[in-house]
Amino acid sequence: MLVRVREVGSVLALVVVLLVAKHIPGLGDLPLTNITGIVCFAFAIFLSLRLFQFELARLRAEED
Repeated sequence: MLVRVREVGSVLALVVVLLVAKHIPGLGDLPLTNITGIVCFAFAIFLSLRLFQFELARLRAEED
């Protein structure tokens, strides 16, 4: 399977928690917006590498 529901769900939950935590008064001084951006960017890289790996395996299977 290209995308695992458990992985996507955990990342989405983390992003939602970070976005909600941004609005809590005690946590307003933390760079939660930057952290959220980094998490989203890292997950996008992870998904693109998984797609690349899937396509590479498909191409190699066609060669055989």
